[in-house]
Amino acid sequence: MNRQHVVAAALAVTGFGAIVFGIYQDALHVAQMYDGTIETGWGGSLNHEERLLARLGALGAVGSVAALRWRHLAVVPAVTGAIVLFYPLRAIVQWTSSPELYTEVPTHDGGVTRIVLGAEPFLLIAGGGLLVGAAFLRWRSNSNSDDSSSVTVDESAST
Repeated sequence: MNRQHVVAAALAVTGFGAIVFGIYQDALHVAQMYDGTIETGWGGSLNHEERLLARLGALGAVGSVAALRWRHLAVVPAVTGAIVLFYPLRAIVQWTSSPELYTEVPTHDGGVTRIVLGAEPFLLIAGGGLLVGAAFLRWRSNSNSDDSSSVTVDESAST
C-alpha cells in the first residue's frame, strides 16, 4: 500500500474529527474584556445542520478510506468537503455583512458588548479543507491498490 494513500485517509479522518469538534463549539462569542451572552434558539443540542455536517464528515472519511482500494471513490471526500466548506463560508459572509459583528453594540442593561466569530466556522473550514485535500492527494497519486487492473506490455512482442 502506498504511503501517500494512507496519508490521504489520515487527512480525511482528521478532517472528520475537526468537523465533529467544530460543531460542538459556538459560532459567535462575546469578545474578551466585554460582558454579555449570546442566546440562540437552540437549547444546547445539535441542530439539523450540525448533524448534517457530522454525517457529511463521516461519509467523507469513509469515502477516503474506501478510496484506498478504489481510486475513483476519492470524489466522495471532495464533494462532502466542498459541501462542508459551503456552510461556514456562507455564515461568515452573512455575519460579516451584519453591522453588529466586530463592532460595539448596546446591550439591554445600557452597556456595550462586542460580538466576534467563534471557533466553529474555522474548525469547519479546516475539516472541509482536509477532506478536499485528502481527495486531491488520493486522486493525484497514479496508482491503484488493485494491481489486477494493470496490464503489462511485453515490448519484444510488439515489434
